[in-house]
Parts: sequence; C-alpha cells; structure tokens
Amino acid sequence: MLLLCGLLAVVILLALGVPIYLVLTGVATAALMLDGKSVAGIAQHVVDHLNSPALVSVPFFLLAAVLMRGGGVAKALFDAAITWIGWLPGGLALAGVAATALFAAINGSSVATALAMGSLLVPMMIEKGYKPGFAMGLTAAAATLGILIPPSLPLILIGLIAEASIPRLFLAGVIPGLLQAALFAGYVLLVARKVGGAPMPLATRAEFARHNLNALPALLIPVVILGGLYGGFVTLTESAVLGAVVSLLVVVLFFGNRRPREIGGFFVEAVDRTAVVVVIVIGASLLSAWIIRSGLPQDLARWVIDSGLKPWQFLLVLNVILLLMGMFLEGVAIILIVVPVVAPVMHQIGIAPEHFAVVMVINIELALLSPPIGLNLFVMSNVTGRPVAEVLRGTLPFFGLMLGLLLLVTFVPQLSTWLPSVLMPRP
Repeated sequence: MLLLCGLLAVVILLALGVPIYLVLTGVATAALMLDGKSVAGIAQHVVDHLNSPALVSVPFFLLAAVLMRGGGVAKALFDAAITWIGWLPGGLALAGVAATALFAAINGSSVATALAMGSLLVPMMIEKGYKPGFAMGLTAAAATLGILIPPSLPLILIGLIAEASIPRLFLAGVIPGLLQAALFAGYVLLVARKVGGAPMPLATRAEFARHNLNALPALLIPVVILGGLYGGFVTLTESAVLGAVVSLLVVVLFFGNRRPREIGGFFVEAVDRTAVVVVIVIGASLLSAWIIRSGLPQDLARWVIDSGLKPWQFLLVLNVILLLMGMFLEGVAIILIVVPVVAPVMHQIGIAPEHFAVVMVINIELALLSPPIGLNLFVMSNVTGRPVAEVLRGTLPFFGLMLGLLLLVTFVPQLSTWLPSVLMPRP
C-alpha cells in the first residue's frame, strides 16, 4: 500500500510540474523513513552512489556538449555535409540529417540538438523552397538522435540506475541510431519533389576542401571520446575528461570563441546542468532503493515468469506503457520511474541490459515528439515562431518511421547487442 501511494505521488507531482529532484528525494526519503530506514542509512546510501566513477564522467560530457552547442560546430558540420550530399534530390534535408547525426555524436542531448540545428537548418530549408511543416518536422525528429547516438545522457542515467556498463550501452545505441538516420534519409529521397527539395549546386573543389577542413576539428571530439574508450586506452571518466579538453581547444582555436566571458559562460552552464543531474541521480538512487526494498521487482519477475510471457511479449507491453507515459511525462522522469522497477526483471527473463536500454531510449525519443509534453515540438515552435500544431503535423511521418524502428529493435535484439558483444565481449 505504501509503495502504491508513493508511486502515485511521484506520477501526480511530476505531472503537476513539481521539479523532479524535489519529487524523487522527498517521496523516496519519506517512504524509506516510514519503512524503518534510518537517516544515517539514507545518507550513507547517497554517499555510496556519489562515489560512482560513472557519475564523475557526467560533468565532463556535459561540458563538451555545452561547448559544442555554443561554439559554431553545428554550422561547420552542416556546411561539410552539404558538400558531400547536397547535390542529391532533397540534398539540403539529407545534409541536415547527416549533420544532426554527427552533432549527436558530439552533443548527447536531443533538446540541445534541436536548438542548434533548428535555428540553422529550418530557416535555410524554408528559404530554399521546402514546405515549413516538413522542414520543422524533419529537424525535430532528427534531433532525437542526440540521445540515441553516443555519448548520451539518458544512456548514462539508465546505466547508473540499472548498474549496467555505460560503455556497452553507448555501443548499443550506434546501430539503431544509424538505422534511424538511414530511415529518415530514405524518406527524404522518396518525397523530395513533393516537399520542394531541389538539389543544391555541386560544390567546387575549393568549397569542398574549405568546408571539410573547417569541420575536421569538430570530428576529432567523438574520435577522442569513443575511440579512446573502445580502444582500451582510457576509462569512461578519462574519455569524458579528454573530450571536454579537446572540445575546449577546438572551440577556442578553430571556431574563434576566445573571449573569457563567453568561455566562462559555457563553464557556468555546464556546472548548472551537472548540479541538476547529480541531484536527480541522488533522488533516483533513493527511489530505486525504496522500490527494491519493497520487493516490487521480485514480485514483477515472479509474475512474468509464472505467466509464461516471452521476452518480446514483455517488451511489447512495456512499449505500450512507455508510449502512454511519454504523452504526459518528460523523458528523465520516465527513466527514473521505470528503470528501478523493470531493470531487475530483465536479467531474470533473458533480456540484455543493452537491449532494454535502447528500447527505453527510442521510447523517450518518441516522447519528445508526443503532445502535450513533447519538448522538441515546443523547441521547434519557439525557434521558428510557428504553431506547435504545424510542427506536430510535420513530425508524423518520422514518428511512424521511429515506431517501425522501435518494433524492429524490440523483435531483433541483435541490433542493439551485437556491437557491444563484438567490441566489448563479456569475460
């Protein structure tokens, strides 16, 4: 009864707009104390989780993301992508998808990707004759790649809460992320003439060289972060530190952001975002401890096993629940409510953590496009000054493609588990 009341309180308070950190820490602390946990025990639990090496990496990943978003990197990647594929039908839109995927490999945040690419890509597409709804819908949907292609803040949160290997979760998102980008590109090619997608002029050799050399420093960042990590040269925390240092050097040396006040602003924003994440993780750890203490995950696992549900059937049920939650809750809230309950069940019914994490993240991507909460819809509306309803209509074809990807990943777990098993085989 206490558990049911607590979970209902969490959902209701989040739906009312109470800050996540207040909801999680308040409800979980009160519930643990009512359940007999001492204040000293709760404090020790928090300290133990703050000592996590994975959590230490978060501020550096966030700093790299902030530097890249504000440093003119998005335009450099976009200009380079145009020189490669701009000459194709719908070339400007295709370049937008490619640049967004590359930016996602640097940034790790969907909303930040939507802000950066929306202010750059949408006005240019409309100017070149694309229908506004298509331009906004494509950009809002492509921006969701920011949380699927590594490094990804939601994957870090899932790894921290589920105590799963974050480097393996990063790898799990690569193939589904590339598939999503490919699906969007295929759709753009299919409808290019209907939406006004005339090819761009073929780049001259001088333009090709200039734009690609300009983008090259930015591409060093994912190489340093992911190459060092999966090459076995650095740990997760060390790769995050290297990524932040290289991002700072790239922004200062190659993109002209040398004013101390501007650089200082990036650091202040990164510290602010880090504080939010750390407090959320503390609340999530308390909520997870309370849920595990209640025995709910064990009861759920027993029910799934006794009912004879196969892994894919359980994931289908989970998908429906997550899609409904995505209409009313923000993605981080969904992770914090669902992962502590479901993650312990996954192992017992034979679902790999990597598979579960990717299914979760694709559902959160869909939540970013689902009214009435869908953040990317409102970001795109604010960036362009057009109604949210127009943005929503533009996202519908891409929402359908993402639903297809979700089903494909649900039924074919190898799409998310193959790459981690090859590059980071379990001992």
